[in-house]
Amino acid sequence: MTEIRAGDDLPLKTTLAVYGAGLFSNSISNMMNIVVPLWALALDPTPLTLGLILGARSFLPLLLAIHGGALMDRIGTRRVLLFFGLVAIITTPLYPAMPFIPALIALQMLNGLAATMGWVGAQTLIGQVMRGSTRHSGRLSFASRIGSFGGPPAVGVIWDLFGPWPCFALLTLPGIAMWWAAQILPPDAPILQESGATGLRLRDLLPRPSDYVEAFRMLALPAVAFVVLMAAVRISGNGIKSSFYIVYLNEIGMTGTLIGILASANSLTGSFSALATRAATRIMRAPILLFVTVALSVVLIAITPMFTTFVVLLLVTATRGVTMGMSQPLMISIMSKSSGSRQGHAVGLRTTTNRLIGVVVPIGMGALMQGVGIELAFYITGAVLMLMLVPALSTMRRAGLVRGG
Repeated sequence: MTEIRAGDDLPLKTTLAVYGAGLFSNSISNMMNIVVPLWALALDPTPLTLGLILGARSFLPLLLAIHGGALMDRIGTRRVLLFFGLVAIITTPLYPAMPFIPALIALQMLNGLAATMGWVGAQTLIGQVMRGSTRHSGRLSFASRIGSFGGPPAVGVIWDLFGPWPCFALLTLPGIAMWWAAQILPPDAPILQESGATGLRLRDLLPRPSDYVEAFRMLALPAVAFVVLMAAVRISGNGIKSSFYIVYLNEIGMTGTLIGILASANSLTGSFSALATRAATRIMRAPILLFVTVALSVVLIAITPMFTTFVVLLLVTATRGVTMGMSQPLMISIMSKSSGSRQGHAVGLRTTTNRLIGVVVPIGMGALMQGVGIELAFYITGAVLMLMLVPALSTMRRAGLVRGG
């Protein structure tokens, strides 16, 4: 069995497979974040029910992200990715076939879990075979975002012209591609040998309380705690963007095509800023740069209701894309370098936090929107997120991350 080489000296096939897993899993999420709100609105839900539907993508990842990450450490990332690639392929075309809110919630949970595990797997491989390299983290972020550049406008156009069935048929393609990316990973790309197991056993697949305890103990590491806090704030802003941002754009008369273009612009600028992350860390320390970019991303999404013209919204979302693209590889790199052999556990921990936020933000904004209207819901949520940055700043200072200690 050929040993996988870590760092920059990697087989091209392995490198492409890692980037491909991130590219296609993120493409599923980004395109679903355009189509699902539009499909849900066609079922005429209340704002609170709409928040429940959109938040459902995070229900199962919230419960199982740590388990999935631990499985990747224990039985191999490739095996886990192959399984969830199939889940994504099967669930996507069922959306228009089952036009009922309970079915939509169930499909959101399963499809959201599949896409999340694809992204967890790609990040885990950055730590397992690439030593948490900022260069590779930036390239992974670039790949995941550039893959989302063409998808949102395409599904927006197809939605406007042909409706839901062709849209969801198109969305099976990134699931197929995610499965294929896992398929071309060498069988020994994850560190399978460490468990000493020669085959899969049922007990290897079941959740273990010890995995969750071990993952949460990692919060005692200052760098890990800082990244988790920053990830929570960052993903909260994304929770707004992937839910009631689309509702707001729909309310001011944006077509599916224009909504797709806005999402595409965000991904495009984020792709190139991700590649510039390593160079930016030569000017500003990585933890400080992470803090600044996350704070800006929150401000830029919270002020959305101030604008109603397409050009201004395009400029705002493109600028926000820069901050999001740069903060993502910073989080992956800082976390990977602090996690040792527990790469999957660490990614699972951060993903669990992200998905908790992914549940809370859409439902919370739905309740706010029902009570105070969509504009105030944006502003109130943004203010809460800025307050959440205070403990993150305190953690960064106590850990000596400002000084690089």
